Amino acid sequence: MVRLWGRLEDGPAFLIADDRTRPRFWIDAIHAERAAGLGAKIVPEDPPRRDLNGRSVVAVETAKPSDVPPIRDRLFGAGIPTHEADVRFAYRYLIERGIRGGVAIEGEARTHSGVAVFRNPEVWPASDVKPALGCLSIDIETDPTARQLLSVALVGCGVSDVMLLTEAGQSCPEGAIPFPSEEDLLRAFVRRVRELDPDVITGWNVVDFDLFVLARMAQHRGVPLMLGRDDEPMRLRPSRAPGIQHDVTIAGRVVLDGIQLLRGAFVRFDSYSLENVSREVLGEGKTLSGPDRAEAILESWRHDRETFVDYNRHDAQLVLDILDRLKLLDLSVERSLLTGMPLDRVAASIASFDFLYLTELGRRRLVAPSVDDASRELPQAGGTVLEAIPGLHSFVLVLDFLSLYPSVIRTFGIDPLGRLDLARLEREQGEQPDVIVAPNGARFPREPGILPRILDDLMPRRAAAKARGDQVASQAIKILMNSFYGVLGTSACRFASPDLANAITGFGREMLLWMRDRVEARGHRVLYGDTDSLFVESGAENAEAAHAIGERLAEELNAELAEHVKETWRVESLLTLEFEKVFLRLFLPPLRHSTAGAAKRYVGLEDAKPEPKVVFTGMEVVRRDWTELAKQVQRELYRRFFAEESPADYLERVVAEVRAGERDEWLVYRKGLRKKLSSYTANVPPHVAAARKLPGRPGSVIEYVITSNGPEPLADVKSPLDREHYVQKQIRPVAEPVLAELGLDFDVVVGDDRQLALF
Repeated sequence: MVRLWGRLEDGPAFLIADDRTRPRFWIDAIHAERAAGLGAKIVPEDPPRRDLNGRSVVAVETAKPSDVPPIRDRLFGAGIPTHEADVRFAYRYLIERGIRGGVAIEGEARTHSGVAVFRNPEVWPASDVKPALGCLSIDIETDPTARQLLSVALVGCGVSDVMLLTEAGQSCPEGAIPFPSEEDLLRAFVRRVRELDPDVITGWNVVDFDLFVLARMAQHRGVPLMLGRDDEPMRLRPSRAPGIQHDVTIAGRVVLDGIQLLRGAFVRFDSYSLENVSREVLGEGKTLSGPDRAEAILESWRHDRETFVDYNRHDAQLVLDILDRLKLLDLSVERSLLTGMPLDRVAASIASFDFLYLTELGRRRLVAPSVDDASRELPQAGGTVLEAIPGLHSFVLVLDFLSLYPSVIRTFGIDPLGRLDLARLEREQGEQPDVIVAPNGARFPREPGILPRILDDLMPRRAAAKARGDQVASQAIKILMNSFYGVLGTSACRFASPDLANAITGFGREMLLWMRDRVEARGHRVLYGDTDSLFVESGAENAEAAHAIGERLAEELNAELAEHVKETWRVESLLTLEFEKVFLRLFLPPLRHSTAGAAKRYVGLEDAKPEPKVVFTGMEVVRRDWTELAKQVQRELYRRFFAEESPADYLERVVAEVRAGERDEWLVYRKGLRKKLSSYTANVPPHVAAARKLPGRPGSVIEYVITSNGPEPLADVKSPLDREHYVQKQIRPVAEPVLAELGLDFDVVVGDDRQLALF
């Protein structure tokens, strides 16, 4: 049975229960008899289907979804390849009906526990449906070992509750609800969630901490966590996704972790702690913070329960405020409506591509090959990077191709099915039809295939969203379109091919180099280029003149590009070069210990309103693995550099302050753990060395400092800080490019040459 949970436009929750379909996948027809002998149930289809190479296939049907893997593996072991045997049963149901997030339902409903239940209704896609989703933020507080549950905060769906463990003799502050035991608290938590009936449950690390700890405690106390819209308990299972330990299923609800929503939307932070993100996004943080926060929480629960309750409630509220400020739930809804993915899987780019492409193949009665579980990058070329001309430049134009790779796919018809169809026609007919040849030699038919048509639909929708000021819809479409190139270069995608990915980057390189030559033919020096952007010396004497030159260049070059594409490939160009901005000053640093220009690193003073702003790309200030010291110094140095102020007095002062211990709060390194600690043998990076000194299991991001005894975790520093390390390894590297441009020496500026002279 397929069960689809959702929220009706007029308010009630609904459940579609459909038991009319059976799990199925496909094999080549020539293997049908042998597969039947291995226990496969072959079922006829009318009209029949074919695989991507044009061969006839037959369907293999099973009684239930769990029967698919055994028969699939049995066939594979016998040398019989399968098609789409890895597609989930419920996803197959949606794909075959073209349903993406929104669904129209025709049928009688009966109400059960407040849910409108539709049994075997007629369903079809509904793209314009956006019901109001109830979102509940939960946050639990425990003792430092996470063995005792102290409280649960529930914020959202019209409430702001704190359910507080209140033992004999303890007070309960106003605004909290007391419970005499953990068991009572857990049972009340379950009842309250079901009463509030949220569509979305959220929190910060809510699955791997809050729900995981609640599940463990509930099991110990014999309390079933029936948090869903049916009578089944919540299910936790190991996750196969990187950086996530568990997946969770709560019937009729979706769990969206605040951290994963940020990462899935490509919102980057140095640290994804709630304290750091809330301060950067909202300008406020937790009410209790610091390295001893766990002990402070326990102490406040014992002796200052008003502070404790406020802290718990505030943490849950911060999550909702972050989601609201960044419109992360709205973005997930938009992405679900675009791709068909459930709200908790919209960041799964390969699955999203699958959903869209398989839907179109199904309409053509075609099936795609199954994929294995291995995810590895296929050999492919990256974006083209032009060597930078180091130094300080004035009035620099940035010319940028609008959605370069999606535009390349549309213009030149790059498509998995189109390429295979062309190869099949050449084999069957023995002749070479009129084709588009990519720079890497890949060949594509002139008739647009599935992928270009998908983009033909998406790009105007994004333009319309931008025109009406709908940034959420625009961002959702942008993320989806930009994922297509990467998906085609990853073996976990059933349509992946190095030829496809390299055809896209090959055309991208061709366009960038052609445009560079046209710009330079007009007498403008190209200072740097990267994938889809050119940095061009305008030759102007002021910002107004530079803007005029940029607008004129973009208009003229687009006309020439359209003519070039039409003459060379005989297709209409859908590529657009935009004049993006002017840098009043642009600094392109050299490689360290070299005169050559560095790639993907620059600092510019952008001509922005209401006042110019400094933009960093690829520099230490935007990298998580550099300390706040390096970032603060780099920001101030370039502010002074562009303002033509001397950096000498500032550098001398900040070095003296670091050596005197006055900037110790800026000396923390943060680095993510990508593997288990035991995996590091031959080479042990500093963050791993620090993590090994932590008691218990370390988190995914290690905070550490460098001491006289090497790296030590911030939570357990036992040795004096090695402050000279920070002068030489954090301040010096960010200062020297600026000082070199000014003809200054670091040791002279900070006074170290005078110290050396004493000896």
